[in-house]
Amino acid sequence: MIDRARIDLGGYIIGRIEKEGRTFEMLLDPEKAWEAKKIIRDEINKRLKEGKEKSRMTSEELLKNPNISIDLIFESFTVFEDLRRGKKATDGDMETIFNTTDGRVIAGIILLEGEINWTKAQREEEREKKLKQIITIIAKNAINPQNNKPHPYQRIEKAIEEAKVRIDLMKNAEEQVDDVVKSIRSIIPIRMEQVEMALKLPSAFTAKGYNIVAQLAQIKKEEWQSDGSWVSVVSLPAGLQMELIDKLNKLTHGRVQTKVLKS
Repeated sequence: MIDRARIDLGGYIIGRIEKEGRTFEMLLDPEKAWEAKKIIRDEINKRLKEGKEKSRMTSEELLKNPNISIDLIFESFTVFEDLRRGKKATDGDMETIFNTTDGRVIAGIILLEGEINWTKAQREEEREKKLKQIITIIAKNAINPQNNKPHPYQRIEKAIEEAKVRIDLMKNAEEQVDDVVKSIRSIIPIRMEQVEMALKLPSAFTAKGYNIVAQLAQIKKEEWQSDGSWVSVVSLPAGLQMELIDKLNKLTHGRVQTKVLKS
């Protein structure tokens, strides 16, 4: 018999993942899970900046990470179908969805990919962080088309507040910039400055280089040459132009070819 008092313990939160119509839930310590998510995010960002082909972390990698103690994060490694009712997930469902019944592995997957019911304080902290990142990106890459000058940080922040923009905690800042700009156009005149560039990457650097380009720019045209090199036309915010060129130069030791087509 499951101890309901233990399940309803206020100090824990529920981590949940839904796959193929099935739900799996586990109990987590909110503070330790929050710190682990920061470590995971930093590791993924590091991989992206290095242009690694595989930026996502697997459950196995998480379990081996010396900076994350899965045993301290999860109350136990019991997997539930409905935690509040004390209904455990069946071995058959776990095997079908995760190819394992190992609660530690499933715990890692929930921490990496699942929906976690963070505390109010944690949600507010994350919202403030994402909001600052979004405003910084907009301030760097947008202008007032009436005078072709950038908007001050504080003006963008006030416009976001006035437009009652909702910040999505599950998306990174870059993914939300376009929607935020659209939302505040009714408050302030604003336009994101875009640059169109042609790129050519030598064959030895195409895999890592492609990932770098995809993270910072929209690939409008691309073609693989007979020598294995990759040529493309990309569009990106003007403020990210030098960052892209610098990263590609560093990766290719100066062998990347770039040309601004339109700005």
